[in-house]
Amino acid sequence: MTYDAQSVRGYFDAFGEREWQRLEMNFQGRSSYAVHRHILEEYVEADYHVLDVGSGPGRFAIDMALMGARVSLVDLSQVQLDIARQRLAERGLIERVESFQTGDVLDLHAFDDGAFDLVVCFGGVVSYTRQEYPRALIELARVVRPGGAVLLSVMSLHGTMRLLGPLDAANVVETIDQHLAWNEVVDGAGVTCSRVGSSEFHQPIALFTSNGLSEALENAGLRVERLASANPLFTQYMKMPQIEANPSASDRLIELEVAVCEHPGLVDAGGHLIAVARRPL
Repeated sequence: MTYDAQSVRGYFDAFGEREWQRLEMNFQGRSSYAVHRHILEEYVEADYHVLDVGSGPGRFAIDMALMGARVSLVDLSQVQLDIARQRLAERGLIERVESFQTGDVLDLHAFDDGAFDLVVCFGGVVSYTRQEYPRALIELARVVRPGGAVLLSVMSLHGTMRLLGPLDAANVVETIDQHLAWNEVVDGAGVTCSRVGSSEFHQPIALFTSNGLSEALENAGLRVERLASANPLFTQYMKMPQIEANPSASDRLIELEVAVCEHPGLVDAGGHLIAVARRPL
């Protein structure tokens, strides 16, 4: 089964406000947000025209607007776009928004070639397209100007495998072929797709290694500039109640995760693999 846009749209329509809360409700969410924002801050410039693909409820669009960019938001889910509009309005930032559009990363025909100084596609949007991910990357590359950068994050294969330990998921290991192509993982596949119908994935997705993502970006005509990882040290579902209860300790460890997020030994460790890739001049 290939990409099912209707299913992904329905999932995020139903998820609603929880998509906003996801990056603030625990240490791992706050840390993931800090790493993504750290990358964002180095590429957004005042008065840049930025396309935010899979914008969700607008968290990164708000950040970019506050940095002085002019932002166009695209998402499959009208519910998420409505939340984004509300959040941006609450902060007095609607004037920094050029458009809100329901749309699919596989078809950004509403935008001309090279229309944007920067394209941002955070949160695993490309992963949801499954085997169609090459088309998604080609579209992202098309709409950024020559010399401009694409910032994206995808679901990490090795980071996902790391969850088996914190979850103590013996039953998943025993039935792993119902969830992933185990032989592909063992044989070092750069990209593999979760099984449709797996109870362990909220939507069928493509999972990437850093090598697999780099190759896919190069094939789309982009040059990989940086790779990073969100939650490289403290993976999702790791229980840390004393750290969670201690703001000083939490802040210190988030600072550490940001500091090491691009370490070559850690880029495949986190839940999200982040890439910065540039369209050649």
